[in-house]
Amino acid sequence: MNVSYTVKWLIFITLLINAAAMLSPVINGGDSITYAALARHIALHNDWANLVLDGQDWLDKPHLPFWITALSFKIGGVSAFTYILPGFLFHLIGGYFTFRIARLFYSRDTAWLSVLVYVSAYHLMDSSIEVKAEAYLTGCIMAACYYWLRYDTASKLKYLLLGALFSAMAVMTKGVFTLVTIASGLVCLWLYQRQWHKLWSRKWLFAYALSLFFIVPELVALYLQFDAHPEKVVFGQTQVSGIVFFLWDSQFGRYFNTGPIQNHNGYPLFYVLVFLWAFLPWVAVFMAAMHSGIRKFSFLRADERSSFIFLCGAFFVSFLLFSGTSFQIDYYMTILFPFGAILCGKYLADWLALPGEGRKLFIAQLGVTTLLLVLAISLSIYVANAVVLAVVLAMSGSLLGYGYVMRRQMRVSAALIYPVFGINIMYVFLVLTTALTFTSYSVAYNAKEQLADKMDAPIYVYQMDMVVRELGLYSRSPCYAVADPAQLPTTGARYYLLVRAGQLAQLSERLGRVEQLAQGWWVVHKTGTFPRLLRLAKGTEPLEDIRIVQVEGVK
Repeated sequence: MNVSYTVKWLIFITLLINAAAMLSPVINGGDSITYAALARHIALHNDWANLVLDGQDWLDKPHLPFWITALSFKIGGVSAFTYILPGFLFHLIGGYFTFRIARLFYSRDTAWLSVLVYVSAYHLMDSSIEVKAEAYLTGCIMAACYYWLRYDTASKLKYLLLGALFSAMAVMTKGVFTLVTIASGLVCLWLYQRQWHKLWSRKWLFAYALSLFFIVPELVALYLQFDAHPEKVVFGQTQVSGIVFFLWDSQFGRYFNTGPIQNHNGYPLFYVLVFLWAFLPWVAVFMAAMHSGIRKFSFLRADERSSFIFLCGAFFVSFLLFSGTSFQIDYYMTILFPFGAILCGKYLADWLALPGEGRKLFIAQLGVTTLLLVLAISLSIYVANAVVLAVVLAMSGSLLGYGYVMRRQMRVSAALIYPVFGINIMYVFLVLTTALTFTSYSVAYNAKEQLADKMDAPIYVYQMDMVVRELGLYSRSPCYAVADPAQLPTTGARYYLLVRAGQLAQLSERLGRVEQLAQGWWVVHKTGTFPRLLRLAKGTEPLEDIRIVQVEGVK
């Protein structure tokens, strides 16, 4: 079997399966809906300085992802697809620079294997479609690391400018803490090589300064929205500096739990447990790679030792810092997975080149594949959706059939093909189940469908803030959140109202002639735990009785 040829096909198929999730008409997560609503405001109002949510100033994340998404909305219109597309492209950028870094250190086969691990690691696949800041961040961090590695060995203007630009883009995506991940690999390498003087050399001081200079657009936007207007109320207080929040509170304030946004529920082993499922199906390969790298470290060539130090430094410094704070969210660590992918790629290349070794890994990868297939089939049976079950069984049957035909080449199949298809089958189950569930039960999506053939009129949503944000992404009509009955129109023409059945009678005194257009048992709050999603898919999670009414005039 031509391993390189097989790896390229596996990458292509996995990317197709991953990209197919962009065709879902529904935006799934609460954070994603919020971020899309922020970008929509920029696109509709050409207001590139201010982040505004539900008519209020919003201070949490930097501007860059919203600027990029707003540009996508301007070009292709507001939709779930145009929201996901830019983040998926940055996911591809991350894969490209994973290849480039791996190729700097190792062979071409190792680089392709590293990309295979990157595109098929579960949480990287998921984040490329959910599109939180980490999707953009991964691409920026890998690009910055690549150009700084090149700049370290050759002081070319191209490497300096691109390294500083991508570093600044990472900072304008998530904050200055991202520089720790970008720099940690190189700093560990310099310390190992006893070249710590580079930390304060003129060459690198200029690189730091240029990176900070490139974040000026973010500082200007924050100044215009907040620092130039200290009377604005944010986090329940006035005189909040957007620049101070960006440079300190948004990252270091969270890390030390001293900022306005805090979380005290973390524990040291949180990310260890996350890694065990988020990096599937390559967890066993990563552990084997680390064991082999440490055991054989003294026997490696100097360049191989340097590569191992860089990759471990880039991965573990941030991993330990994440584990040391109480503010812990699972998707934070996806930015570290590309470095883990390269470590896995190197180990797999060596393992495949030595046919007589590695029986334990062979068994482990078969075990992971079996686990993924059993989970996908069992969960498909549990949710009892005929479409999902048929797709999962068809894919599983195809994999088993392929395994029978290729049983004489079990080594490569067990290490690469089976685990990749196993995670793809599990991913298809999750994506298809989520899409079908939310198209059936999402208030916003179903309201859009029910009003699609009605006359355009304003839509008011009563006490369902997340619903109005999402509906605004799907509907051509203006959508307004209503928290109090007094906010409903008292004069004017027809409008539509989304309201819980139990609240409709309470509003009758403020409404004119009411005609019910639709009724549905739908879910208002989509975001929740995985078991809740399964209950929604199965139809056992409690739903709410939502009415869509047309209001003509007022009393």
